[in-house]
Amino acid sequence: MDWAALKSKHVRAAYDAETRDLQVKFPGSPPVKHADIPLHVYQNLLETNDPYFYYQYYIAPSRVSQGRRQPVSVASYAVKLVLLLAACSLLMATGLDPERGGIFEESELRSN
Repeated sequence: MDWAALKSKHVRAAYDAETRDLQVKFPGSPPVKHADIPLHVYQNLLETNDPYFYYQYYIAPSRVSQGRRQPVSVASYAVKLVLLLAACSLLMATGLDPERGGIFEESELRSN
C-alpha cells in the first residue's frame, strides 16, 4: 500500500484495493485500520476539502479493533459475571427466613 497525502496537512491514507482495507494516519498516532471500505469512499477522502469531517462521519465507524484488546474484554466480562453471581448469592442468603437460622426444611422447598 502506498500512502497518499490528504488535503489536510500531515494526514495520510493508504488503500488496498484487493482486501478493501484502508489505513489512515493522523499526526502523533499510529495508523488506524478500516476493513471493507469501498474504493469510492477512499477516493472521496482524497478529494474532500475537510478530510477530518469526512473521516469521522463516513469512515471512523468501520474501525477494526486490534486483536490484543480482546482478552481484556473477555476478562472484564468474567469479572462482571463473578460480581453478578456474588450479588445474587448475597441476595439469596439475606432473603432466607431469619427465624429459622436461614435454613428451609426440605418440605418447604418442595411446596413452593
